[in-house]
Amino acid sequence: MATVEASSQFIRRQLGTILIEEGFLTPEQLDIAIAEKRRTSKPLGQVLVELGFASAEAVATALAEQHGGLLKTEFGVSAGFHPPPPPEPEPEPQEELEQPLPRLRVAGDSERRRLVGELEALREQCRTLSQGVVLLESELERLRDSI
Repeated sequence: MATVEASSQFIRRQLGTILIEEGFLTPEQLDIAIAEKRRTSKPLGQVLVELGFASAEAVATALAEQHGGLLKTEFGVSAGFHPPPPPEPEPEPQEELEQPLPRLRVAGDSERRRLVGELEALREQCRTLSQGVVLLESELERLRDSI
């Protein structure tokens, strides 16, 4: 059930399976979305977002997870739920002023898990994008030095 594409190096997990395992989708919602996908011939991720079963961010993150790393899709840029650990950057002295988030009222534990998962995915995307900026800045500096 969890394979879409096999190669000599890896087995790709299905998008719906990833979203269910990460708590963003129920099996019943996936069944409905698959029926709609077959009816409309739209990509599953698009159907999930249009039906309101998953956010665009959750789909982008699941697609990145499925493809094994940083991925840019129509739903955004993501490194996946469990990206490979990045190289340790030199710590920069920065003063971060974190303000506590207001308490949200949510329906239940599954909704809370979904929201926490989306928040963690967004935090990981921010970290990944920050690392990308650092790499681009160093590459730009290298190019400037070579001119």
